[in-house]
Order: sequence, then C-alpha cells, then structure tokens
Amino acid sequence: MDPFSQLILLISVVSFCTFQWLFHSVSPWVSSRISPGFLKLTHKQKIEWNSRTVSTLHALLVGLFCLYILFFDEAVNQDPVWGDPTLVKINVSITTGYLISDLLLIFYYWRAIGDKFFVIHHLAALYAYYFVLVSSLLSHNRTCRQDGKETTKSEQW
Repeated sequence: MDPFSQLILLISVVSFCTFQWLFHSVSPWVSSRISPGFLKLTHKQKIEWNSRTVSTLHALLVGLFCLYILFFDEAVNQDPVWGDPTLVKINVSITTGYLISDLLLIFYYWRAIGDKFFVIHHLAALYAYYFVLVSSLLSHNRTCRQDGKETTKSEQW
C-alpha cells in the first residue's frame, strides 16, 4: 500500500475516533457547563444536541481548512485541476472519518436522529469522497500519455 494512502486511512480513523469522542464525552461535558438548560433536556434532545454540536465543529474545522487551501495552497491555486491536491485529500479524509462516525451514530440512535435521507446523503458523500481519493491515488501511481493511446482505469471513469 502506498504510504500516502496509509496516511489518508490513518487520518480517517483518527477523525472517526475524534468525532466519536467529541459526541460522547466533550459535547455533553462542555454543554452542561455552558448551558444549564442542557441537563433538563430529554435523552433524545441531548443526542440531537450533541450531534449538532459535533456537526458544527466539523463544519468549522473543514471550512477553515478549505479557506486555508483556497488562499495559501500554491499547488492548487496554480493549477486547480491538475495541481497536487495533498491538503485537499487530507481534508476529504477528515470528512470521511466524520461521515462514518455520524452514520454510525444515526444507526445507533435511530429513534432520536435516524432518517433515511441522512443515510442516503452520507452514503452518497462517502462514495464521492472514496472516488476522489482512489482515483487521485491511482493517477499518482501510474503514468499515462495524453494522446489517448494508453489509459488507466481512473481515466476510463
């Protein structure tokens, strides 16, 4: 396995574990200290609260990362299509870990936050992110000619 793909896999696993920890430990602890009304919420409302808190933290993290890439990543800014998307892949792997974490929470707490449209959304996003990560990894591992006589599997898509 390519060392870079191992890094992407590691980042996804760490992201998954981090967002699970944020949902189960950090959000309830911080919320109970910041908002006294949190303790008066029902179990279902606390689950939804923690889910939205983690979702907001994920959006802030990934959004700031996107802004950094937009303004400061020279490789992507010089050539948005063919530039080296290393930071983009790292950002996508963080989101992949989050989506898997959130999907697990949706299934586990189905009565509180379950919705078939959320599941479809998460699965579609995971498929798209998988395609982005795998196709870009394949194109970095193989050489191809631009005249179309030789194609790789990633080009056929």
